[in-house]
Amino acid sequence: MAKSATNTRNKLKKRRFYKRKGFWFTFIVVGILMAGLGYVAFDHFAEPYRQQAKEYDLERINDLEIPSVIFDRNDKEIGRVFVQNRSVIPISEVPDVFVNALRSGEDQRFWDHDGVDYVGIVRAFYLNWKSGRQNQGASTVTQQLARNAFNLKEEAKKRHQSDMERKLVEAFLAHRIELRYKKKEILEFYLNRIYFGSGFYGIRSASLGYFGKEPKDLTALESATIVGVIKSPNSLSPLNNPQASMKSRNLVIGRMPDLDGNIMTREEANRLMKEPLRTHPNPLQRGTTHLYERVADEIRSVMGEDALSAGGFKIHTSIDGRVQKALEDTLEQSYAKAERKPGYANQKRAAFHKTDGAIPEYLQGAALMVDHGTGEVIGYVGGRSYSDAPFDVIDSGRRPLGTAFFPFIYAAGLKQPNITPAMTMQDEQVDNRSVMVGGVKGILGEWGKETVNLPTRKPITVRKALEDSNVAATIRFAGVAGLDKVVKTASDFGFAMEHAELLPRIAVGWEAASMKEAVRGISAFARGGQTAPKQFTIVNRIDNADNRPVYERPRRAAERYEPIDEATAFQVHDMMRSGMENGSAAGLAEALVEKPFTGAGKTGTTHDFSDNWFLGYNGRVSCGVWLGFLQPGKSIYQGAFSKDLAMPVWIAGMNAASGDFGGKVIPQPASVEQVSICRVSGQRATPHCEELVTDPVTGRTRSRPSAHVEFYRTGTEANLPFCQIHSGASVEAPSSKDILLPSKIDTTPVRSKAPILLGDDPYHTEQVMAEVRTRPMNARGNVLDSFELGDEEKPVKLPWPKRLDINTSSD
Repeated sequence: MAKSATNTRNKLKKRRFYKRKGFWFTFIVVGILMAGLGYVAFDHFAEPYRQQAKEYDLERINDLEIPSVIFDRNDKEIGRVFVQNRSVIPISEVPDVFVNALRSGEDQRFWDHDGVDYVGIVRAFYLNWKSGRQNQGASTVTQQLARNAFNLKEEAKKRHQSDMERKLVEAFLAHRIELRYKKKEILEFYLNRIYFGSGFYGIRSASLGYFGKEPKDLTALESATIVGVIKSPNSLSPLNNPQASMKSRNLVIGRMPDLDGNIMTREEANRLMKEPLRTHPNPLQRGTTHLYERVADEIRSVMGEDALSAGGFKIHTSIDGRVQKALEDTLEQSYAKAERKPGYANQKRAAFHKTDGAIPEYLQGAALMVDHGTGEVIGYVGGRSYSDAPFDVIDSGRRPLGTAFFPFIYAAGLKQPNITPAMTMQDEQVDNRSVMVGGVKGILGEWGKETVNLPTRKPITVRKALEDSNVAATIRFAGVAGLDKVVKTASDFGFAMEHAELLPRIAVGWEAASMKEAVRGISAFARGGQTAPKQFTIVNRIDNADNRPVYERPRRAAERYEPIDEATAFQVHDMMRSGMENGSAAGLAEALVEKPFTGAGKTGTTHDFSDNWFLGYNGRVSCGVWLGFLQPGKSIYQGAFSKDLAMPVWIAGMNAASGDFGGKVIPQPASVEQVSICRVSGQRATPHCEELVTDPVTGRTRSRPSAHVEFYRTGTEANLPFCQIHSGASVEAPSSKDILLPSKIDTTPVRSKAPILLGDDPYHTEQVMAEVRTRPMNARGNVLDSFELGDEEKPVKLPWPKRLDINTSSD
């Protein structure tokens, strides 16, 4: 008996605690109390976030991007900025297969939860705890909508909130959204808003962008591919990372058989996951241009990405709408002119069909005009078609300048005190082996004249060399100036040539330059040796939707390059002006509206006719135009000169700008003096200085004065000798190997055709030339005896002598 009682007591002692009477009752009561206390504590902790969630206006949940309007300097609308590539569609146009793919990938219990998937939260917590890292999320479609529609991530940063605090706001806001809207409305808001990677916002943009079809035509595989992008739009885009995109697609497909409703069998899912990834991009076009993108870039840099995405701004720019249109329209005319050329062998735009990754090979162009006093951009054409080629030639391109680089070569020489515009240079043909452009053997071509007719080979002055854009003489001039000094001077102008090889090809504009460098550099000749500001600007002011300024460009002293002095700048400037009258840009002044036009311009053609440039300026603005290809080494056509393709665009732009930006005179500085120079010898002119020219109408050879005005640095003209060729002094002809060669007059002898005199004036004693002052040919004599009284002598026609009778009879 005693033993039995002892055994009973031992059994009671050994009974486990949770089997004792009252344990579960106590546990439940304590659990309820703890849960209640936890709920009260959590509710107290979460109350501020619940209240924050109530602050958001649900009526604005479907406020998508509002475009920002761009105005020109005269407050005329010239375009709109759309940051997001989006097209809104109703939920009725979204197929069920896509909605099911969305549920599979993002929110399996979408139709059942109240905005927060509590089962999903527990599941995600468990899986993250099991893996030891945060790799599972539990945000529902409604939570994602709340986060995107009200920019909760940025809001949390401003409030210095943690991710947990932000998720609490997100959950409370999602619950409000579920109470306010129907499930299909929530789906429509979500699918039209979220980002699907590769610049595509909304389901229609993504469907067209990835597969070239409307959403209603999407297949299960295509739907799963698009849904698979949502978790990481940039890294999972099928265009950016096909392998990662395919893996994400298969995860979505693999979960679809688990959805309620038997929407897909496991066998079908397995079959689909073996399919390769196929895309067929045909994205929406936003109607944007290179200019609009640069405007967006400026907004982004001064106000941030969020402000840009919000939109609704009124952007006041420095662009002149008339100039912009003139540049765009005449570029189109030049494209058409080139493509109509007989034998044109390059791709035409009409033949280009955009496919995945295709780069257009048709002719491109760009134009940039800036106020070189302020740095404000007046006109900006960054390419031919943004939709075909978003590449911005002005912002990112670099192409050889060809003969447009010549002014900078001459500036490098003329800044040296021993080199003047009146010096003479040989103009004999150059062996290409010494220059090495376009081939190894043969004679270097003479394309700078902008004509297929080769110039007469004779010694010419430095002025004439730049005036005619003479290639051979310029190469020799670069040698006299020093290639190292040419590179150093170009770098001082702002060209990225610090590391250029010191090879003769520099002298033909071989080195590539950007449009900004070229326009900034050419402006120095209009500004006395000082360039336009280093930084160009487009946006002047930004107003919000309430017309209140939110940004205004600060006005501060601009940084500029100062590569040359004002004397050198004016010498090169005046030499380029001569080219507008008699040289490679002949006819330019007559085509311009601004009268008198005191600016200048320079043609630019590369040796292989692959690039056409025109650079120039007036007193207020500088402008550059380029035509060529995005691919290097392609000729536009043989004989494609910038005078024919680029110069007309420049003229149109300058004419459009003349009303607001014309009229400012570029003055002669006090540091230069005018001297009358013989264009044949390059020495001080005398009244006897003449040159023979051929009348283009009659073909007769006539003489005309060879004197012209040249500009010297003040003080350097004192030692200039009088012309030795036309003064009667003997001059020993230098060797043809000399680079500096005093010129000789090209005389054409008169030969007798009969024993009697022919015509009224067989010896050209009376000269009638259309463009020069008429005067009789002077006999050669000592220069000190050659000065005549007055400069307005008129030709005098001598009467025929009377008959002379000789009496042979003797007295």
